[in-house]
Amino acid sequence: MTLSWVADTLNPHVADLIADCTYTVQLFDTDIHGALSPRGMWDCLQATAGYHTQLLGVAPEDLRPQGLAWILSRLRMKVDRYPTLGEKIAVRTWPTGVDRLFALRDFSVSDARGEQIACATSAWLALKLDTLRPVRVQSVFNPPGMESLPRALDADLAKLPGAARPEREWSSQVRFGDIDANRHVANSRYVEWVVESAGLQLLENGMAAELGIDFLSETPYGGDIVVRVESEAGDPSRLSHSVVRTADGVEAARARTVWAERRTKA
Repeated sequence: MTLSWVADTLNPHVADLIADCTYTVQLFDTDIHGALSPRGMWDCLQATAGYHTQLLGVAPEDLRPQGLAWILSRLRMKVDRYPTLGEKIAVRTWPTGVDRLFALRDFSVSDARGEQIACATSAWLALKLDTLRPVRVQSVFNPPGMESLPRALDADLAKLPGAARPEREWSSQVRFGDIDANRHVANSRYVEWVVESAGLQLLENGMAAELGIDFLSETPYGGDIVVRVESEAGDPSRLSHSVVRTADGVEAARARTVWAERRTKA
């Protein structure tokens, strides 16, 4: 589990193909509205997935002796409402099959009343650590029955376009605290960068109702990044983002966000 989360219950279900965790929203994962931040939401989902891989015997510590690692390639997340400080939420995750070289994993998030407030789908690669080349997912993880499980979010996992004609930029230094155990920027930091690049007007008055990210290249410590932002057909609530390493101009990630009026618990 990430340090910013306190897990209340951990319950495996349905022959270990579905796992649930419940969390309480903590102060250090909230934004100026007192609500869970988009990064905090993804941290919660990823922590639950990490717990599930331990149950399934395919956690990072299980793959490392084989010279393998899971790498997040694509994320699509839809949020109806961000829970507020002190709220309990239940996260459910399950594998949903294989698409070419991608292992697919879905998520749903419900509040204390059992109402779904968010859902997501993700695509992961199993990489050889020495060559950084993907291997067939079925050689690592291929339990029977996973492809019969329903999808939480029927989202397009095709490549995002990025900001081809950027209208503005947001920049940041890659800090030591952004780096994970693989010595590259943690994927949740990209979520932070992309959301921040949307601008103060959207951050103060709206919420990221949809978030999609394609992870394209590694970002090491010590450099700078710039997030280039372009609105879709002039709509300021629909944005395309490109995260670019300034040292060499390599596009490290592409993203798309859709912003909506902030919703609160009824």
